[in-house]
Amino acid sequence: MTSTAPPSADFDEEDITPSSTGRDNPYPGADKKEWTDRFADALEAATSLPRSLIDAITAYVPQPKQYLQRQDGVYRLKPQTLQEDSGLTILSVRAHGFAGSPGEYNERIRGDFHSPLRPDARPDYVLPALTTGRTAGRPAAFLTTTDPVDLNRQARLLDLMDTSLNTADGDRGYRLVEDIEIYGQKEVTLHAPFVRQISEQTDTGSRIRAVPDLTAIKGANRSRARLALFGLSVRDIVFGLRPYAHMGISRTDDPRSADPTYWIPILATILKDAFDDPDHPGHTIAMRAQNVATVPIQIIVGATNLEGFHNSVFDPNRVDHRRPPLDYKLSEKAASDLRAILREAVNYGELEEPERAWLAGEAPDPMPEAGEDRIAARDRRDRTLYDIVFPSSPERRRLIRRVLGEPAPSQTGRRHVDNRMRMISAVVSDGYSHRWNPRVLDGLLRPSSIKDGTTFAPDATWADLLASAGRGDEKALETFIITRGMHWLAEHKIVEADRGSVGAQTHEVDDEAETRRIRRTMNSVRDALKVQPTRTIGLMRELAHAANTRSEPRQVDVEGRPLDGTHASRAWFDEAFPKKPARRRAPRPGPSDDPGQPEPTPQQKLLVARDTFEAAVTHGLVKAFADVFSTAKELDDAATDANAVALPDNLTDTVTKVLGDALAAARKDLRGVGTVLQVLQHGGGDPADFVSECAVFFDAEAGR
Repeated sequence: MTSTAPPSADFDEEDITPSSTGRDNPYPGADKKEWTDRFADALEAATSLPRSLIDAITAYVPQPKQYLQRQDGVYRLKPQTLQEDSGLTILSVRAHGFAGSPGEYNERIRGDFHSPLRPDARPDYVLPALTTGRTAGRPAAFLTTTDPVDLNRQARLLDLMDTSLNTADGDRGYRLVEDIEIYGQKEVTLHAPFVRQISEQTDTGSRIRAVPDLTAIKGANRSRARLALFGLSVRDIVFGLRPYAHMGISRTDDPRSADPTYWIPILATILKDAFDDPDHPGHTIAMRAQNVATVPIQIIVGATNLEGFHNSVFDPNRVDHRRPPLDYKLSEKAASDLRAILREAVNYGELEEPERAWLAGEAPDPMPEAGEDRIAARDRRDRTLYDIVFPSSPERRRLIRRVLGEPAPSQTGRRHVDNRMRMISAVVSDGYSHRWNPRVLDGLLRPSSIKDGTTFAPDATWADLLASAGRGDEKALETFIITRGMHWLAEHKIVEADRGSVGAQTHEVDDEAETRRIRRTMNSVRDALKVQPTRTIGLMRELAHAANTRSEPRQVDVEGRPLDGTHASRAWFDEAFPKKPARRRAPRPGPSDDPGQPEPTPQQKLLVARDTFEAAVTHGLVKAFADVFSTAKELDDAATDANAVALPDNLTDTVTKVLGDALAAARKDLRGVGTVLQVLQHGGGDPADFVSECAVFFDAEAGR
């Protein structure tokens, strides 16, 4: 046997503490097969899981003897090994640190995948539908897919999951893998057995390969970080690895395998040997992962409702993402809230599972209507979601409040109403060509809407409402704008909620191609649409036509007629449906005399100066940076539309230098602000030191 260099990983040799420090070897190695088999027998007797899956689970558990007790000559699980929690049966054990993998079905990254309802959904972006596994014809507590998944599609889905989790993990402000390497894992992860069905080609045809996995329900990023410390990824779990080669050992008898019962004992033994031997090719990996050599984990192995196991098993994940410990996307949290409501509706018998999956954007319509075009089918789903979130039944209203944790109706207000509208907007967008910011409905309903029991007629189609609006029904027009119009405009990016339901829009004015920024709330958009009902109705019909024909919407004239050869853009909308000017209040008449005012005292001047400084930091400084990033996004969008690089290498040297000088000045000032705060709080500074590099830059630019 010869050795080779360990596989490439982000390891720094100088950061690895040699095992000669005297620490006891934390790796247990592989256990005796007889005890692993006894543990598997005991788990099989206590659950409905198939034996092949049980063998895969027990392969991850070192020293299984500690979880067994002998009664009447039969080994059984100790009582504390299995626990009941919220209708789930959970196995709590200490496992090898590489046990468990991140999951694609995590609530936090669901929005990065395409819904099957999306008209241009790419198969490689659509999550395969899950179902409850079965053994001996009965449902069992494990997940699988309704259909086999093509090998290459599965690989691309895993890559998308990895990219999405990378982005989401950045919300922490620190690298989780480095934190776990130093401190170990402090929080227990929760996993569910998942039998992946992989369809692949062979020399003689095709086959469907069953791959057991322990997908993370809670702790996807922690599981991914643990695997990374061992130099592994979810691809190794699904598509197999060569355990000897992975640890830098060259052998001829080292087949690639995705069977945990084969590769886990080998890898466990190599890690134990590598830790004690500084010359072992796998020593670097063993040292880096030593603080997670074994970890406590929980595995769901049973449930009170096995028929709906594939849905209920994610409840712990939904709870964490609806009340997030980290900074989650608003759209993901809002969608998770609505999926929780749909889940509860199934429990109460108000929805069947196929309808729930359709409304949640996870599966196609189970009962499509014959002859229905795309816009009508989409509208039927939208109406159902509004009816679920704003129900007429008192019982359903209580269910909604309980799931969302809302106070009594009399205590609800703007934030509760906006939260419900964001839930609808986030899930509705699954059926459109792209997802938008769910704040697009902010402020459109009265703050008392929940208290007043506001509902939306589920039988009134989009065509019905526009027909009523055409006959002069102002209420029908407003209802259409709120429940359909804003989403239709958002789909074509004619309006866009940004930075708290305010859209920043830029277009050319006058003959000098001057640009200006138009800031509009969603209420401003709604009110402008109501002012011109004929033109609004014409625009909405044109948007429906564009959605059905997969074309770009045209502009409409004041009579609502579409204009061929035109495009309904954001800039056109602002001109056709202008923002109302703010009403100015006339000054109230003052008293007849004009008394003189004394000079402000030093204390008054100090208070004014404090307020001015606070506003400069908390508003002016923050807004300046927000505007930089906002304009950068607009520049990137413009470059994308023009199929060009936003800031090419051949940009003139003068412009490049100005940008560089401006950023350098801003960086220096950012460091200086901290010093200024210290001086203002504790004194000891010289006013002459309060010099802004940005001010120097502006003076230099003005003199050019």
